[in-house]
Amino acid sequence: MSGGQDTDMQDQAAPGSSPPWPLRISDKEKQVLDLYDRLRNLQLEIALVRAQQAHKPVASGNPTEEEIKAAQDDVLEAGAARILKNDVVESIYTVNPILRAVHGATRASLIEQQVPHRDETSIAVAKQASEVRKVLDQLIDIEAEALRLSRRNAELAAQVVRLAVEADREKAMADEDTQTAQQIRRLEDDKRASRRKWQVMKGTSSAIVAGSGVDWAGDEHLRDMVLDPE
Repeated sequence: MSGGQDTDMQDQAAPGSSPPWPLRISDKEKQVLDLYDRLRNLQLEIALVRAQQAHKPVASGNPTEEEIKAAQDDVLEAGAARILKNDVVESIYTVNPILRAVHGATRASLIEQQVPHRDETSIAVAKQASEVRKVLDQLIDIEAEALRLSRRNAELAAQVVRLAVEADREKAMADEDTQTAQQIRRLEDDKRASRRKWQVMKGTSSAIVAGSGVDWAGDEHLRDMVLDPE
């Protein structure tokens, strides 16, 4: 590797540090992948050119069924060979680095050595995201329940205030009724006392008039006093 690639690889995985996230590739490795794609395209173009060159036109102009079948077999065989070759090349490019990374080969590159760490980190992040989602769902449920209880408490508080106002009003009315009843009873007592006093005074006056020898029968006022028309 060149000095620039070594620096890029050191930036991605310094000794004693955790695996980088997300995983990056160096410019050299990106160039290799681009060249591999171009190689695949060139192989396909070469196969097409060779197939055109190998094509032999039939003299009669109308190919027979045997010739058509033979041409189809050639095309299928060429396609199968190309697919097999590409699969072998892909296996060499992909399987070997993975095996080296999994088994911890000493010759594995820093990125290859970080493949297991990347997978472990991905699994850990997925599990952590799932746990965070569960906690958030529980928090949403708790907040919804708290909001419902808060509304219920507000309704109960309003009901308590309303009942307190009604209780104060009823108490005031009861106190007023009590005071009115007491006042009525006091007036009735005063009335009875005044009537008794008046009866005593009238009885005394009647006795005085009757015993005075005055002709009280001829005087209407004196007669009412002595006889007590009530």
